[in-house]
Amino acid sequence: MTSEDIFQAVEKWSGCAISLPLRATLSRINDAPVGDLAYFYALADLLERNQTYETREYCPGWLTIGDDGGGSAIVVTPDKWPTAVYLVGHGSMSRADFVEVAEDLDEWVRSGCKL
Repeated sequence: MTSEDIFQAVEKWSGCAISLPLRATLSRINDAPVGDLAYFYALADLLERNQTYETREYCPGWLTIGDDGGGSAIVVTPDKWPTAVYLVGHGSMSRADFVEVAEDLDEWVRSGCKL
């Protein structure tokens, strides 16, 4: 499956477009830890991770792109760029529980995903 196929499958499932800059960033950080906090999912696992964590049901319009290894998801709005980055507990994926960690995903990655 190509990366384009993966993005199309995620878009179809989520009902959200994924911006071209976000696609490029996710392709670059594919299956990679960044700093001590963030682990970004492999593109091949992106759909399965969002299905497993029921992102569409609990936070429609958002995309889970990784986690912190401690029970929190890394979520972004897939159709906006630059996109802010939020952490939210996998057990309480409600918008009310989101904690913003960065205003821009690319800048956050470049900084080593520091809080």
